[in-house]
Amino acid sequence: MNHYGTEKQQRLQRQSDEAQARIAATPGLVQAGRFFSFDDFDRIDWAFVDERLAKDGVFGFRMMPTTRIEDIRWKLGSSYRVDVWTVCRADRTTAVAACTPIRAAGLPDRLTCLDVLARPEDETVRRIQLCMAHNGIAPFSTDMLLGKIVPAVTVAVAGEDGDIVATAHANLPFNTYSSYRGVAWVGLTTVTADQRGKGLGRLVNALAIMAAFEKLGADEVVEFVHADNRASRRMIEACGLRLDPTILCGLATPIVDARFTT
Repeated sequence: MNHYGTEKQQRLQRQSDEAQARIAATPGLVQAGRFFSFDDFDRIDWAFVDERLAKDGVFGFRMMPTTRIEDIRWKLGSSYRVDVWTVCRADRTTAVAACTPIRAAGLPDRLTCLDVLARPEDETVRRIQLCMAHNGIAPFSTDMLLGKIVPAVTVAVAGEDGDIVATAHANLPFNTYSSYRGVAWVGLTTVTADQRGKGLGRLVNALAIMAAFEKLGADEVVEFVHADNRASRRMIEACGLRLDPTILCGLATPIVDARFTT
């Protein structure tokens, strides 16, 4: 089964997967995995945004100039709110220098790093999705996690019983029209509650960053973090990324809805 989560999450995953040809061919659109998104304010098709918000209840605005967020809020009106995430980024040299010693330190005893692509999809990837969902992260589809929609890599760490205890993901979401083409997004970093405090989040995040450069050929990496999530910010900065105060990521949802996890 390719999709996982609530009925709405599965519908949005399926829609994002099926829309990839359109996303790749449309200037301004970006593959966000769970909703439609634009990465260029000047190319936003507001009629399309209104249509998708009415049908999906969510729309993304990635890599937006900080000065444009209020413009987006004004355009959407009072029925929707726009939650924002800060953007941290690093070039290859900086990120690799920070992540190499983290990777070299290895895993705690009794944990194993899995080769996700070499394992049965209906077993390992489903467990990855389960780990994400049970820890508050809306998962991607199997095809997204396996790099069948856009180039991607997923990192997973398993305990002795084979259950996934930590995972992270990297992909190349920006199309050839984007000024961010060649930039990898890293996210979905998840650690189960019983394994926190051991540096696993930092490790799987570093592994996903290294894979973005070594396997995906990325020029740069970006990660998104909410301003009040200090633990995630420390983890990201430990991997060499630094805040870019000039850009933000916004997510529009109906004013009555809970904040969407990205």
